[in-house]
Amino acid sequence: MEIVIDNVTDFDLDHIFNCGQAFRWNRRDDGSFAGIIGCGVGHRFANISFSQDESASRFGRVVISVERGGRGDKEDEKSERAFWTRYLDLDRDYGEIKRRLSENDEVMANAISYGEGIRILNQDPWETLISFIISQNNHIPRIKACIESLCREHGERLNTREGGNHHGFPDMETLAGVSAEQLSACRLGYRAGYIVEAAEQVIRFGGMEFLDALRDVGFDEAMRALLSIRGVGPKVAACVALFGLGHTEGFPVDVWISRAMQELYSLDVDNRGRLSDYAKERFQGYAGIAQQYLFFYMRERKK
Repeated sequence: MEIVIDNVTDFDLDHIFNCGQAFRWNRRDDGSFAGIIGCGVGHRFANISFSQDESASRFGRVVISVERGGRGDKEDEKSERAFWTRYLDLDRDYGEIKRRLSENDEVMANAISYGEGIRILNQDPWETLISFIISQNNHIPRIKACIESLCREHGERLNTREGGNHHGFPDMETLAGVSAEQLSACRLGYRAGYIVEAAEQVIRFGGMEFLDALRDVGFDEAMRALLSIRGVGPKVAACVALFGLGHTEGFPVDVWISRAMQELYSLDVDNRGRLSDYAKERFQGYAGIAQQYLFFYMRERKK
């Protein structure tokens, strides 16, 4: 199925998929990105391309070629379009957000100029939870390799028209049914035990209903629930809240963000809780979006 969405602004695939928020998308030679998202019968293999309108450079066209696993192949075009519109956060006015964030903030205006096409992906909260448990004390290439290995060993296979060995993300029941030793082939290290325990715990809490319900509560309540899961600290919880639950006030603090807040805003980075409080107050509901601009800026500047 092919989904075409026109008149898209504030959008750049390199910015979106290279800002540390998702790990299963890879750039192709033609500039498009291919990836697999989701688990069980709802997982999708997709290729996304973006082209600017030559007559009006501010606007562009997103083209999504998608294949679904299992019973998902029966999804109609209207529902599939709605899914991708939400996943890519296309209904949010990023032009206005960038204006508000950069107003009277030269640092943020500069950061935005590096990653002006970033949009926050609305990802599956289960996949996001496990992905960011894996991300702890890790770097992006290795995170991606670990996640692909986990999917290849324990995820449902998706046969696509182009061939290849594609797998959906393993569901919580699957990961709750293996041991940490069985996950050792995925080179997850100490994180293997956290993954199994997190799967068991989320199932006890109510499974996907538990995670989905956290979209509709306040940010602080969502954070408390996520922090009760084994292996989840403040940074992982904030990432899940932002990328998996839609809480844009979440401000994940890692090495890059600590460095940004120290170098650019002259803040004491020894108190990460204070950094989050500062961001929440300064960026007024969009701390998570500001975090992505800062993260991308710091990494690009180093290059």
